[in-house]
Amino acid sequence: MPKYKVPREVREIAERAIAYNLSRPLSQRAAYKDQDGKRVPGTGMRTARRLASGGVDEAQLDLMIAWFARHGESEAETQARRDRTSKAAVAWALWGGNPGRRFAKAQKRQIERDRAKK
Repeated sequence: MPKYKVPREVREIAERAIAYNLSRPLSQRAAYKDQDGKRVPGTGMRTARRLASGGVDEAQLDLMIAWFARHGESEAETQARRDRTSKAAVAWALWGGNPGRRFAKAQKRQIERDRAKK
């Protein structure tokens, strides 16, 4: 699968979110889940690492679009993100924040336009 270049702004947001998240106590980290009695990184941390690496594939773009659709319109989550240190705000940043949402949607539209030309 081809890799799509992640914009610098999205990479930087993800990098800062990873660093901030890892600086927090394990119990206060966003995008961590309980598995087999341990706290382990979840999808948000894996996504942030992919964004920070500079390249994502189409499957990751689809995952991002779905995640933003679930979390972007919720009034409760929007309110929770106002506190920049909340788990909701950190999770949003791990996925690239608003620039990440715009990037994923725009890149997916471009992929679909390219497919339609073929």
